[in-house]
Order: sequence, then C-alpha cells, then structure tokens
Amino acid sequence: MDTHTDLTQTGKVYLVGAGPSDPGLLTVKGYRILKQAQVVIYDALIGPGIYSLIPREAEKISVGKRAGHHSVKQEEINRMILEYAQKGKRVVRLKGGDPFLFGRGGEELELLAVHQIPYEIVPGVTSAIAAAAYAGIPVTHRAAASSVHILTGHKKQNEPLDIDFQALRQAGGTCVVLMGMSALHEIVTGFLNAEMPPDTPAAVIGQGTGADQRSVVATLAVLEEDVRKQQIKAPAVIVIGQTAAFANRYAWRERLPLHNARILITRPAERGRKLSDLLEQLGAEVVQMPTIRTQIRDCGRQLSEQLSQIAAYQYLVFTSPAGVDYFFELLDKLQMDVRCIGTVRLAVIGSATGEALKKRGLRPDLMPEQYHSIALGRLLRQSMQGTGRVLLLRSSMGSRELIDEIKQNNQQSNQIEVTDLAIYDTLYTHQSEDLYAKTLVESGQITMVMFTSASSVRGFVHMTKGADYSNVRAVCIGRVTANQAAGYGMQVYQAEKETMESMAEAAVKLQQGRISVWSL
Repeated sequence: MDTHTDLTQTGKVYLVGAGPSDPGLLTVKGYRILKQAQVVIYDALIGPGIYSLIPREAEKISVGKRAGHHSVKQEEINRMILEYAQKGKRVVRLKGGDPFLFGRGGEELELLAVHQIPYEIVPGVTSAIAAAAYAGIPVTHRAAASSVHILTGHKKQNEPLDIDFQALRQAGGTCVVLMGMSALHEIVTGFLNAEMPPDTPAAVIGQGTGADQRSVVATLAVLEEDVRKQQIKAPAVIVIGQTAAFANRYAWRERLPLHNARILITRPAERGRKLSDLLEQLGAEVVQMPTIRTQIRDCGRQLSEQLSQIAAYQYLVFTSPAGVDYFFELLDKLQMDVRCIGTVRLAVIGSATGEALKKRGLRPDLMPEQYHSIALGRLLRQSMQGTGRVLLLRSSMGSRELIDEIKQNNQQSNQIEVTDLAIYDTLYTHQSEDLYAKTLVESGQITMVMFTSASSVRGFVHMTKGADYSNVRAVCIGRVTANQAAGYGMQVYQAEKETMESMAEAAVKLQQGRISVWSL
C-alpha cells in the first residue's frame, strides 16, 4: 500500500480498533488519528467514554452493529466508507475491540483496495484479553494454561455452531468465546458432550472494562444457571478453562470504589484531565462531554492600555487557569512579556489558578482558603483596607458577585476601583451540535455529572435542552455552582472543598450513599 498517495483529491481511511469500552484502552495512535478525523463511522459497541473523544466538529455516523441487530448492512457500510474517502475526507472506521478479530475489517478494506484508496490499520485491544484481565483472569498461566483459543459464538440463523469442541478439549488451555451469549447453552453443552469435566472453571464477564462490568465465576456445569440468575446480558465474554478460577483471587475492577459509575465531566477538555484521572483511578468510567469552551477575545488594545498604567494597580486578579493562559497569549500577541506587570501583586481564586501562574514562573500573593468569589473579594477588600485599584482579568461571563464583594456593595467608605476586563469568552455547546449527551442522560446511563462552575451547569442545560433534570445527580464545586444546578431541579451534592480531589471524594461518598442532597 502506497502511504504517500496524494490526498488532495482522495481521502484516506483509518480502520481503528477502539478497544472494549474503557477509553483508557484506546491506543495512543488510535487516539491521535481519531482527533484528526473529519468523518467517524462507529459501531454500537463503542462505549460512551470512547464516543466522547470524537472531535466535536467531525461528522459522526452510527452504523449500530450488534449481534442480531444490524441497523446498517455490511455492504452499505463498505460503500459509505468508500464514498466519504472519494470526497477527500479523513475517515475513521471506529470498531469495538480489534478490527481484524471477528470485526469484518478485511471485508471493509476490499472496496478500498479495488479503488486504490489509501488506508491504515490501527489494531485495538481485544475484549478477549481485556475483559478477562479486568475480571482478574490471566488467559495464560504457567501453572494452568500455556495456550489460549479465541472463538466466535456468532452463528448463522438455523445453523449449528462451527466449533470443534472435541479438538479444543484435547488441546487444553483457555477458551475465550466472543459474541456467544445467545449460544451459551450450545457452548456449555458442546464442551460437556466433548467430555470436558463438569467442574472445569468458567466465567462470563458482561460489559467488560466498562462501568457496568459484572462477572460470574462458576464451573462449567452450573455456568448457564448462574448467568441466568445474575442476569448477565450481551455483550459478554465467556472464559472456559482452569485460568477462570483465578478471578476469585485476582479480581480487581469490580472492587474499586467507583465501579459501576459512569461519570460525565463537563469541564472544557483541556481542563478536565486531572479530574478524569482521579475518577478513573477510583474505578469510574469517565465520559468527557465539555458543555462549554473558551475562546480568546480581541482585546489586545484594551489590555495594553491597562498595562501601561499597571503601577497604579495594587492587584492583578485571575479567577481561572484559562484567564492566566489567555493573558500570556495576549502578551505574546502584543510582543510583550511578564516584565510588563512590574511589581503589582497577584491574586487568584484558588489553587488551580495558582498552579497556572507557577507554571509561568510566578506565585500568587493572595489566595483565599475557600476557593470562591465571595472569599476572594473579601480577602482583597481586607488586604487593600478600602482603597486602591484592582485589575480583574477573566471571562466575559464573570458574575458581579466578586466585584460587589470587593466594593462591599458600593458602600461610601469603600474607595476601591475595579477594572473588569474580559479577555476570553465562554461559549456553550448547543444541543444541535451533539444530541448524544441528552440521549445518555435520558436513558439513565450516566451515574452522576461533575460541575466545576455555574457556566458549565448552564452549558449542560443548553446541550441537553428539554431533558428531565430531576434524576441528574450533580456533584458540584462551590456554593454558586451548586445553587445553579439546584435551580434546574437537579439532585445536588456539594464537594466539601473547591478542589478536584474533593470532587472525587464526593463522588465516592455519593456512590456509597454517604453524602446527602444539598439544599438551597
């Protein structure tokens, strides 16, 4: 395949394996290619966390393939991939697991090869290995199995399974069956009829690596009955062999405190990584669904005017990490550097904003113990003793609360002058851009939603307009954010402190029923 083909007229197709569900299992190359996609054609088995990584501006096309429920025929999918590539698009065919392991990836390449469309294959982590690993099952083990056999339980209508059970029993090792839940009875019976011992360890892992992962570990003789009692549904992975018994010793995923929690993070993607990492470490499946995004304003002239008189200010105030970043971006556009702020003191609303300054070689002089507007305003007013000037650099959507607190509601004794300069805009993600978030909320697939600002709450409402918010469990940072969420009828739980660590702690308490609904 000539990877140097001219793409000005013809696009390129990337067959990308998305892994089983956990977005952390998407490969680095798969993630990089996905972020550059113009068109993404994806299957039903793509988890919400993976879906949330698709670029907002990309055209998203669901082909909804599940066992027994193919909303789009394979031939139509093949044609669709070809036509988008012929239009010059970068097309990602996003497939669950690995595209070449029972994924019909080879079929999807046929038309591309015939029409000389350039393509690449990006392997994915297969659920045959990952689901078992997340249930604590090593598919090979020196003391139990030196081989692994990966089978498909999918069969054509009214035809028997094409599996040589006798040969598999004689070969030994671990048997992993994908797409086999509808044929579980035939699979179990087939192995038993092939004289596999009834006490052979066996397991079924449903929704492997996802928030809903549930495992049944039993023996071959009672596996079908136990699965029925536990109501394990497809998609699921069936593991048969001695290694399945290790799940009783090594299981870990379902023991984490946030297992069975699918958490939606509404922060802008570039700001949500720390919270995502904390929640994922605790076992949550994280769905990145930014409800707001920020954009620098064309305010260089206004900023330059204020900086020319910076010596008259006592404090330069930042209320967000974004404000710090955009300030330095504006300085660069103005061909200025940090020396232009002279000896003015720096005030920040909280530790995250303080860290943003530290990355620039600066340290805040003032930061309240409680990270919210009222606490910052009160601290500034007390420090300035009722007189002086403050330059406030923040979003155009900043509330009056901070200014009112600094000026103490314009009391005559207060002579503090506040210059409120908006250096960036906060923009909402509207429902018309993506209906997926509303679908997740209304279907009950989201356990809780994390809000780090009042604007992210309003953005969430814009993005899910018309949804019923009474069942939304909102974990909020700060009183203002909590008040905003409560105003929309959400079940609100407020973190004790205005930090990402405290939000993660609140999520654990909520999952364990150890936190009460916040009230106005």
